Amino acid sequence: MDRSKPFNVRVNGHGEKATFSNFAFEPGEIVYIVQGGAGTRRTRESIEVGPDQHVEDPYALFINHSFSPNLKVGGRELVAIASISPGDELTFNYLASESAIAAPFVCHETGRAVNTEERSFQKNQ
Repeated sequence: MDRSKPFNVRVNGHGEKATFSNFAFEPGEIVYIVQGGAGTRRTRESIEVGPDQHVEDPYALFINHSFSPNLKVGGRELVAIASISPGDELTFNYLASESAIAAPFVCHETGRAVNTEERSFQKNQ
């Protein structure tokens, strides 16, 4: 099966652009490999793929945060950690993969802060 276009981007239920899967994936499957050159500058749109390595990937740009994600970031790999059906929004927990949050915000699902202080709190639990 050709999975060269694994995503589509559209507006989610919160009124923001989001990335949705075009295919089914099972836990442990690699959903996508983050593409592009890594730089040292952290941005709102970048994904941290290693220490001081941040990539802005146009395909992954709109993968939003969730405290109940269906993906995890492992280096450049986005790996399913839950069953994903075609049409599901793809999400990962920014606090689990980013060493700092470039643009803090409040999670739509929980009302919890997503910021560097919250990340530090979670790591020490």
